[in-house]
Order: sequence, then C-alpha cells, then structure tokens
Amino acid sequence: MNVLAFGPFDVSIYVSLALLFGIAAQFRAMDGYSFLRNVLSHVEPRIGILYAVSLVTLVVSPFILNDVLVLILTPALIRYAKQYGLDPAPLVVAEVTFTNIASSLTPIGNPQNIILWASSGISFHRFVGGTWEFVLASAAVAAAALAPLAWRLGGPRDATARLKSAAPAAYLLFVTAVVLAAEVFHAPDYASLGVGFLGGFAINRRTLGSVKKEFDVRSVLLLYGFITVIAVAVHFVAPEIAAYVAPAAAGKEPYSWAFVGVMSSLIGNVPVTQLLVSTSGVTAAAAPKIAVETGLAGNLGPAASFANLLALQMAAREGVPLKKAIALQMVVGLVAYLPVLL
Repeated sequence: MNVLAFGPFDVSIYVSLALLFGIAAQFRAMDGYSFLRNVLSHVEPRIGILYAVSLVTLVVSPFILNDVLVLILTPALIRYAKQYGLDPAPLVVAEVTFTNIASSLTPIGNPQNIILWASSGISFHRFVGGTWEFVLASAAVAAAALAPLAWRLGGPRDATARLKSAAPAAYLLFVTAVVLAAEVFHAPDYASLGVGFLGGFAINRRTLGSVKKEFDVRSVLLLYGFITVIAVAVHFVAPEIAAYVAPAAAGKEPYSWAFVGVMSSLIGNVPVTQLLVSTSGVTAAAAPKIAVETGLAGNLGPAASFANLLALQMAAREGVPLKKAIALQMVVGLVAYLPVLL
C-alpha cells in the first residue's frame, strides 16, 4: 500500500521529482557546467564536436534530469558554434535527441520515468534491464542518421582541456549507488533520492543557500502542473477513456508505440505518462517499455518533451533558425523511434 497516495494524487511522485531537481541543483552548484564543457573538450578532438555532444549526453543523461542537462549544455554548444562560425542547429539537435534517448535508460533520467518508477514499484535494476537494449539500438540508428551532419561540421577544432574537478561525476555515481543500495533494504524511492540529495552537501561543501540558487523552481512547478491537471481530469473521465488508454498502459503492441508516439507529439511525454498511470496504472512488467516509448517519443515534435522546449527557447534567444532545428530533430527522432516498433 502506498501511504503517500491520496485519491488521484500520488504524493511520492511529487516528492521524488523535487528531490531529483535538488540533485540536479547540487550538480550545478558543483560547477557542472565547467565539468561538462571540459569533458567535451577532451572528447571533441577524437571524434568531432557532433559525436562528442552525442556521447557526453548519452553517458550523463541517465543520471541527471534531461531537462537540467539541456539547461547546462545548450548555451555552451551555441557559444562553440559562434566561436568557430558553425551552424548551431545540428549541435542542438544532437544534444536534445541523445538526451531524450539516454534519459530513458534509468528511473532517474527524466520526469516521466520517475512517475513510472514510483507508481509501478519496479526496481532500479529491473527497470534498466528492460530499457538498455532499446536505448542502445536507438542511439545507434540516431548516430547513423546524424552522420551527414557530422561530416558537414568537419573535424576537431577545440583544444584539449584538463578536468579541474571530478566532483560532479563522483556525485552522480554516489546517487546511483545510494539508489541501488536502498533497494536491498526495500526503502522507498523518495528516501534514496533524499539521501542522495543530502549527500551532495558533503561532496559539494556548499551551503543550502548556494544550492537553492541552482534549484529550478519554475520547471518543478510546471511539471507539477502537468501532473496535477492530468490526474484531476482523469479522475472524472477515466471510465470514458479507459478502453483507449488501457492497451497502451499494458504495453500492447503495436497499439502502445502508436498511442504514445501520437499523444506525446500532441501534449508531451510527461502528461502522456501521467495519463497512463492515472487511468489504468502501469505494471512493473510494462514500465520499462513505456519508459522507452515516452522517452524516444520526446524527439517526435517540438512540444513532445519539456527538454525540447527548453533547448528551443534558449536557441531562439541566440538567433538559431528554429524551423531548421525542428525539422532536423523530427527526422532524426523518427529514425530513433524505430527500435520500439520491433
């Protein structure tokens, strides 16, 4: 029995999301921006900037909210493009595409996975066990689709920089270890995330005030709004829509990938996930497949993922041609969505 569930509301989801944003705030307070920028500088001379961006997001996004990663990384990519006179659109597309793909891997990679994790009761390792093959397949086909863009951007340009501190990476590993250890003792998800957040102060050695400055309150409240509106609406119309939602929530194919893909394009993958959970519930068996479908569906349209909206908003302020970026992402995203059809 979930003691934090009250009517249509599962408070544990709200708590877990807040703690996950707190973990992201710790990462940012550790100067996560400089850390990621230096990692890019190490990788770029070896494989080029486009694939460096893809690789960094592929590795980091499963362990920190994809929305936060976009907030940290997008300005750096646009500055890089301006410095070398490059088209920034392919860099933003690679970042967002691989962030949506990689964040599907773990329960803590994006907001919709937190919802699935908390509501289904699935363990961390079982969740990853059901997602990793789809994530790798999607990453492989997306990398192939990006090859022409990588060729156009050309070879290495950036000088290799030294990593000044490994604290951000150590912190993400610490959080993952805490989550895995908590499962041995059958602790609630929000409890392990709470320990992960508090442990950041020992690694970060910053005050609560400095971490609070990095906490993205606006994004948390917006996600809360999405979840609450859907939960309340479903509470009143569940009988009328259950027949349409239940097959998708159960992972019945090909209905599930079509339903999730279309609905995510229209209303976003977080509201779609909450719709599935509030209407029919998602079992532990179906949760990994739904996580992959909603994560990859985030690449199917500009409003399909909150990370997309954040990246496009920042890109627009810097004069990046949005029509080109959106068109590129939808093409690459459609290719990257193909593994869920198998």
